[in-house]
Amino acid sequence: MTASLPNESTEVELPLIRQLIGMRWSHLEGSKSDPAASERETFREVVLSQRLRAALRRVNLDDESNEWLDESRIAQAEAALLRPSAMKMIEANQEVTSLLLTGTTVDGIEGRDGGRGQTVHYIDWEQPERNEFLAINQFRVDEPGGQAHKYVVPDIVLFVNGIPLVVIECKSPYITE
Repeated sequence: MTASLPNESTEVELPLIRQLIGMRWSHLEGSKSDPAASERETFREVVLSQRLRAALRRVNLDDESNEWLDESRIAQAEAALLRPSAMKMIEANQEVTSLLLTGTTVDGIEGRDGGRGQTVHYIDWEQPERNEFLAINQFRVDEPGGQAHKYVVPDIVLFVNGIPLVVIECKSPYITE
């Protein structure tokens, strides 16, 4: 009988997932063969659209705590996040970071604030309990154009409101180099 050797999964990844669950994060087990396991239609998607859309409704309430975003305005907010106008990567990252911190403007609503455009927030910085925190391990992402390796599989990706914010690569504590 041979003893099982410690590895990244048992020694680092799973303990981290247990710790996140203890901190009230939800968890999904990813899949290298089925994008639906991580709530996506394809492995090219990185934002969890259904969770993002639900969060936009939950985070952006009117003064009486009612939902006010309709499908059209949700689509505008989602498009602003998924399709930044900047062409260079660093500029696109800066643009998306600004959106996450301050929100985006969508079409106004007749009878509200003179019909002016309305700010939609992706993350509720004032009331964090309105946000949804999710960890997905073994989160496969296909590379654009199928270049190099075809796909990558980060060990753990942390999402806030369906938006991937943190990528974690777990390393065995027994690796010496």
